[in-house]
Amino acid sequence: MSVPAPAPAATLRHWNRLIQLAAASGSYTLCLRHYASLLAAGLRGGDASTFPSLAKSCAALRLPRLGRSIHAHALVAGAVGDVFVRTSLLDFYAKCAFLPDARRLFDEMPTTSRTLVSWNCMVTAYSKASRLDKAVAMFNAMRGLGVSPSGGTLVGMLSGCLDSMATRNLGLCVYGYSLKSGLDADLPVSNSVLTMLVRHGQLHAASFLFDSMHDKTVVSWSAMASGFLQTGDFNKVFALLNRMQGAGHRFDLIALVNLVSAAALLGNLLVAKGVHALLIKSGFESEQDLVPSLVNLYAKCGDLEAAQEVFDAVHCKNVVLWTSMIHGYVEGSRPDKALTMFDSMLRTDVQPNVTTVSSVLSACADLGSANHARKVEEHVVAIGLQSHLRVATGLIDAYCKCGSVELARKIFDAVTDRDLPIWSAMINGYACNGEGSEALILFSEMQKEGVQPDAIVFTHLLTACNYSGLIDEGLRCFRSMTEEYGIEPSIEHYMCITDLLCKSGQISIAKEFFKKIPVQLQNQVLAPIVSAYSSHCADSSMDSVSEELLNLDPQDSGHCVLVSNMLSCLGNWKKAATYRTLLNKKGLVKEPGRSCIELSA
Repeated sequence: MSVPAPAPAATLRHWNRLIQLAAASGSYTLCLRHYASLLAAGLRGGDASTFPSLAKSCAALRLPRLGRSIHAHALVAGAVGDVFVRTSLLDFYAKCAFLPDARRLFDEMPTTSRTLVSWNCMVTAYSKASRLDKAVAMFNAMRGLGVSPSGGTLVGMLSGCLDSMATRNLGLCVYGYSLKSGLDADLPVSNSVLTMLVRHGQLHAASFLFDSMHDKTVVSWSAMASGFLQTGDFNKVFALLNRMQGAGHRFDLIALVNLVSAAALLGNLLVAKGVHALLIKSGFESEQDLVPSLVNLYAKCGDLEAAQEVFDAVHCKNVVLWTSMIHGYVEGSRPDKALTMFDSMLRTDVQPNVTTVSSVLSACADLGSANHARKVEEHVVAIGLQSHLRVATGLIDAYCKCGSVELARKIFDAVTDRDLPIWSAMINGYACNGEGSEALILFSEMQKEGVQPDAIVFTHLLTACNYSGLIDEGLRCFRSMTEEYGIEPSIEHYMCITDLLCKSGQISIAKEFFKKIPVQLQNQVLAPIVSAYSSHCADSSMDSVSEELLNLDPQDSGHCVLVSNMLSCLGNWKKAATYRTLLNKKGLVKEPGRSCIELSA
């Protein structure tokens, strides 16, 4: 681009002033428009006071191509030699993740003109790009040249130590350096360390640091609240945010997101309405990042009508909001409404993502509709998501729960890079459809592929053996799980084996197996044993378990019916009638079974 002829200095100063004011106030788009107007007015490209604001604007808006053009203009104008221009361009390349360009600019700087800001730019850029070896090397190099790190340097280092446990040691070393150098008093450093500890689940250490901080910002309070959220302790979140208000801090967006999430964990509708009122009072009720959480909150509280009202009040709905509403209907056992909502979404310009599709496939599975699952699959193929492992796993699960195992197997066979969840879904599909032998064959294939099974896979395998009456295979799988893979059996595993033995009439073996179950879990597997005794009219030695069974859950009508049937079979009609009367006294109603048939279109 040719450089316009020089203009009077006063006119250029006028434009520079407008450009600098716009950038300083965060009006980055306006800043760039001012520069375009400057060029359109026939003025030359600018001087050393023009380009730092332009580079800052391109960095903030993540406009790499325009930033490169600004760099070219600075070169033509001869302004790149200015330390502030060069540093601002370095910052632009670093924030846009153009690390080779940033490093080239940095290396071209004379050592004496490298400011602390330029060192910090490189340390932060490498750290955020997970190039921690380079970040550490840059940190050590600056210290070797006598440049003392600042709080900003440490914050930059810590920015790469948040998401991976492998980086925790480096983060702790940086924290140690901050203590030694006295930079721990720098509030952004303390907040960064606090965030790192929370992200790595070190809540005890995070709480200690939080309590020792004399000055706290809303960032400090929000970081600690998110830590309690990770453990599901919503009471501590509420208490913490109350303390935050008492300390005179106003809620920001992140604090309110934590508050809404805590309310969703509690699931109390009255609390949900109170939180909603607070959002309105704080002026955040229409915030794009909060509305989906609010929809989820009402759905978790069982008020789908209120969730729909919040959804309907938003004019420009994004994919996150649509997905939240669809997922709310799925979680609220309204799969029909979820599918209707998905159809409505497809009539808009909003494109569903992987999470949307997964929720819709869950609705298809809950509804038992293979026809709907096929329609969703057609749309998945149309938007190119069929190769995504999570989508493929959802399709397999949906087809299997709709009884279309063959269609599920086609999806499975089409996936080349299979992970554990997709193997687990297909094995479970065979299990749920009574194809135990196929489940065992597939498990053998999974082992040959070198995929390590987990406790969930073994639950599916034992379920398959149970449904198909494969006693020897079930016992072999149970031994393999404990002896070969070292997986501690859960109540689900014990229940599967007990049920398998009882339904096959192997009551004596079931009793022996029952004795090996941990005492604290034994009561939970009494139901299949009682049912087996009832079916096979065994001796009266099991009459004594009736009270234990009912103590499990006194409101479970199914347990009362089981015990009554067993006693009737044993000829103890009087006591059987007592349990039937108990049903009426407690007002318990046996939940009826349900089934559905989908007619071909």
